[in-house]
Order: sequence, then structure tokens, then C-alpha cells
Amino acid sequence: METNKNFLDEINFKSIFQKPLKLFGWFFPFFFILILVLGIYFAQNLNQISFNELNPGLNDTTNIKKEIVEKRGIVIPPINFEEIKNPTKEIILKGKELFDSNCKSCHGENGLGDGIAGANLNPKPRNFHLKEGWTNGRTIDAMYKTLQEGIPKNGMPSYDFLSPIDRFSIILYIRTLADFPSITDDQLKNIDNQYNISKGKSTPNQIPVEKAINILVKENSLISEKIKSSKNMILTSNDVGARLIVENANDIEKIITTFLSNENISFPDFKQVIKVSQNMGFKPSICRLNDSELELVYKYLRENIK
Repeated sequence: METNKNFLDEINFKSIFQKPLKLFGWFFPFFFILILVLGIYFAQNLNQISFNELNPGLNDTTNIKKEIVEKRGIVIPPINFEEIKNPTKEIILKGKELFDSNCKSCHGENGLGDGIAGANLNPKPRNFHLKEGWTNGRTIDAMYKTLQEGIPKNGMPSYDFLSPIDRFSIILYIRTLADFPSITDDQLKNIDNQYNISKGKSTPNQIPVEKAINILVKENSLISEKIKSSKNMILTSNDVGARLIVENANDIEKIITTFLSNENISFPDFKQVIKVSQNMGFKPSICRLNDSELELVYKYLRENIK
């Protein structure tokens, strides 16, 4: 049987370039071998590759300690906007004192921007006598915003450590150095909307976390010692009330802890709590005691657990 197919003795490479699709048939085995070699290399070096990568896991935020600065709480009284619109001599003088201690070194004694500390600043400190070029503006709400938030790009620091009335005092003094726009109710309302200063506020004392932990540990250690000594006293006492406690207790320390947290509890309330609650450390048998026996238990706890 003859075949119609003609077998070639050698490869005709010229025909490959004439028909580029034939290239795929020739290079496919080499491409497959290349992928296989790269896969083996990746698998053999997987640990090293992983070692050089960033840990994809999230940081454990419980290990991050953000310390708090110890600070005394303050009470900031509400701002009287009528006083701001019609400043007294006293508030102007106070503003001058604050200006001299906080602003004069850069802005100069007369607010010309010629203070010694501002000589090398770029841009130069604000000349309050010029009407142009103010970043936030020259109205009182704009000036308050500048003192409250600062202008970091110009080197102007925030004076948020001053109270609102002190910031107003500085602004009112600066306004005496040159001609400024009149103070309007809308400007003051704008300040209040942004910073809510017409109601005043109080901030509590705060202490560092480490210090707070030490205080709590110390206080709890004292309570723990007190509970242990009270337990020993109950176990060794011959008082009838103490004996009744021992006979009907599941957890004497829990009884003591509960009573310490409610040391002013009256006998009727004590009796009621025992009947409705199983969380005081007593066995259910405590409910079978009559009123006289319960009163002995209460009396012992009241007189000895303090």
C-alpha cells in the first residue's frame, strides 16, 4: 500500500520564515521546558523568596503603647462675644503682655514683622500694618483661625495651648496697632461654629498609662491582701455568724468582695439579694436559714469586713 505523504530528509528552515506559524510548533516544547525549569527553581527557593518579602500580617495593636502626658485638667469659661466686640482696657493690656511674650520676637514690638527672631525666616513674619497678603485674612475670625491652627507652610506655629480668651486678647491688641476690619456678628458666629467656644468646656486630669497601671496594681494588691486576711479571720473565728458563712459558702473570697463593694447595704436588702442572686459566693443552702441566722451572718460581715 502506497502512501501519498512525502517525507522530507531534512528540515527546510527557510519554509519556517515563509510561514511564521510553524515557529510555534518548534518553540512550544522549549517554552514548556523553560516554564518547568522556572517552576522547579521557584519551588526550591520558596523559603528564601518568602524570607525576603514583607510580613503580610497586620501589626498587633495591643503591643503598641501610646504614652499620655500627665496634665492637670482645666476649666475653660465660655466666651462673652459682647466683650470681644467691645474690648475693655484690661483685655487689651492682657493681650499686650501675651503678645510681648509670644509674638514680639518675630513680629516686632509694633507688629511690623521686624522682630529679631524673624530675621532669617522665609517668608518673613507678618507685618500687621499691611492690608495685603494675609494667608487666612485680616478679619477677626480669620486671625483666630491662624492662632488656633497655625500656618505651618509659613512657619507660623499654632497657639492652641492658650485659652480662647487669651487668643482673643492677643488679636484685640494687634488690632490696636493698625486699621483692621470691624468685628461683625457673622465673624464671631463663624468662630463659634468652628470651635464651639461660646459654651466653654472642662478637661479632666490625665496621667500616663504606666502611672495609672501602677496605681491600680497597688490599690488592687491592698484589696487582695485585705480579702485574704478577712478570709482567714472567718475560717478561724468561733463567732456563730462566721460559722454560718463557712458552712454555707461556695467561695468565701467572693462573699467578702461582694460585701466590700456593698458595705452600706441594709439587712433587708442583704436578705433580698441572697434570695434572688446566686452570685454572692453562697451555696443554695443559705436560703434555708431563718431570718435570725441570716441576721447573724449579716451582722458578722457588717462588723468585721470593712
